[in-house]
Amino acid sequence: MSRFGLLTALCVSGLLVLSACGSGQAASPGAGSAGSAASAAASPTASTPADAPPLAVHIGRYTQEFATPLPANPAQARVIEGFRETQILWDRSLSAWHPVAPVTGYVTGNALVTLQQAMQYNRKYDLKIAGMDRFYSIRVSGITGRRATVTSCDDARKLMEVDARTGRVVPQTVSPPDKAYLFEIWYMVELSGHWGLASVKPYVEPSPQAELCRSLPDARA
Repeated sequence: MSRFGLLTALCVSGLLVLSACGSGQAASPGAGSAGSAASAAASPTASTPADAPPLAVHIGRYTQEFATPLPANPAQARVIEGFRETQILWDRSLSAWHPVAPVTGYVTGNALVTLQQAMQYNRKYDLKIAGMDRFYSIRVSGITGRRATVTSCDDARKLMEVDARTGRVVPQTVSPPDKAYLFEIWYMVELSGHWGLASVKPYVEPSPQAELCRSLPDARA
């Protein structure tokens, strides 16, 4: 998922406060809750074999990697499968500058508004996602009825956006070395038999949550 497009869209939509948009740090709904979620994301949970290869999806010049294996728990695995599909459809739509089916069956509510704004922004400025984005330490932190919460760490060191006309990297879309890691909370909902995304709250460095992601053993690959 494009870090630049996501944060820009969240700022435009008002889902991040102005000071957070200026500083590159997401506003916290409560340091305690987010801090607990970040700590949970750093804790090991039962999953498929640790040596399972990461899932890498290629979309043009862009690669989305999911470095964490699916959980062994079937209910949690279904949530993560929905999370992965959501990310892939989001990225395909962002790259195409228009919704790619069946993205609206997986992205809803505030998340769909954010995606629409990100697509409009990238189309307006002729931006295409490129490089690689790597999700790791992906965890289901809770499932309650038709709602679930997923947390993840995000290594955006190799993520960028390019000018669609020239193919050249747009410098302002490249994360500075000290702000290349994110911690994200994904609020999932069950939609027509599968899990989709309702909203997301990202935390960028120098937030404590993102700094914790940088410090994890699997932060670099």
